[in-house]
Amino acid sequence: MKPLADKRIVVTRPAGQAAPFIGKIEKAGGTAYAVPLIAFRQFDDEQDEAILSSLHTYDWILFTSKNGVDFFMQKAGHLLDGIEAKWAAIGTQTAKAMASYGLPVSYMPARFSADDLAEEIKKGLFLPEKVLIPKGNLARSLIRDTIRQTGKRADDWTVYETYFPKEEQANLLKLIRTEKMDMFTFTSPSAVRHFMKTLQEAGEPLPDADYGVIGPVTEKEALSFGMPISVCPAEFTIDALVSEISEFYKE
Repeated sequence: MKPLADKRIVVTRPAGQAAPFIGKIEKAGGTAYAVPLIAFRQFDDEQDEAILSSLHTYDWILFTSKNGVDFFMQKAGHLLDGIEAKWAAIGTQTAKAMASYGLPVSYMPARFSADDLAEEIKKGLFLPEKVLIPKGNLARSLIRDTIRQTGKRADDWTVYETYFPKEEQANLLKLIRTEKMDMFTFTSPSAVRHFMKTLQEAGEPLPDADYGVIGPVTEKEALSFGMPISVCPAEFTIDALVSEISEFYKE
């Protein structure tokens, strides 16, 4: 029998990123319900012009997410001829997105989080002279600040923003009120916040179910709302999350 047979699992990932996760749940015998609680759109940053005109001055460009890559390419892809910067990535999915645009990854931290990269910077493993960090509006400034503490230059550049697709509120409430779910999964703190906001505004209690998250940052957000976490893999990937969920239900 497959590990997730008869299990009903809610996937809150953005619409364009949910398919691989859903596919893995179904392959393990489960039924996935997609309720995208976050979506992304290009952000117009007041620094756009200044950064685009000084792209050639950076010796490294560092991406922390697939979205960062996609929205950076929308804004700056036409200006990359003659750019001599090296490219760094946090995580395999980010590296995969870069490869699809022909951007070679010259540095990737051993573990896939900003905190781990910050530690590597402090140890002198990654020391750019001047780095550009394209990111989302909700991302922390930890990497920029850590690099600046070493006396080097680092600039954050907001290329996209995260928002709550309002039409999904009704879908989520309908699902909670009419179906019995085994597990709700979250792959970002924003999805947790939007989930809790929907429940609170509707006066709906936290569903009696299991909860799975992709990593410690999302787990911290979930725990702050009193959400009981059953699954949080050591490696922050969808593969690891599905594998841990399967293990959890096998036991």
